[in-house]
Amino acid sequence: DAVRRFGSIIYGDTSIRYKTSNFDRLLIDNLIRGFSCRELPGHYLPCFTLSGTFSWFNETFSTFDDVYIAEAGFLAVTDNFLSRLILKTWVTCALDSTCITPSHSKTQCKRVTGLTEKHRYDQSAMVTLLSFYFFPSPRQNGKSDPAPYDMYTSMQERIAEVRR
Repeated sequence: DAVRRFGSIIYGDTSIRYKTSNFDRLLIDNLIRGFSCRELPGHYLPCFTLSGTFSWFNETFSTFDDVYIAEAGFLAVTDNFLSRLILKTWVTCALDSTCITPSHSKTQCKRVTGLTEKHRYDQSAMVTLLSFYFFPSPRQNGKSDPAPYDMYTSMQERIAEVRR
């Protein structure tokens, strides 16, 4: 288990270009919460998640109507009790096709007319379970505080950029 062995891991997929090798501020910020990623404001979780994934968590899409999806391409994980729970739940979902790739399911999004049909597999499962552990603040008048797992934008911009 890399997180336990090294204490922290920073993951970036092939779209991430690092601007620095100094991750101290990110690692210090992550000591308490254990898991951080970036929310994508304006992109709501139910619009990108098949209903079967929510069913696997014994929930419905409407529970997550106001939850933004987050990027899974740039993550920081620090070893603590909470991050272990998150990773175990995420891996358990990933290994169960009824969670990660549910058949006969559709996206159900109140923010977009019709179906988006853009299930985001790892992102969908990750944000669904992060919502259970971190309880994002309620959205009022289209605004809310960033989710507790949201990596500060200013910090991320100094560390890395996304190029697709």
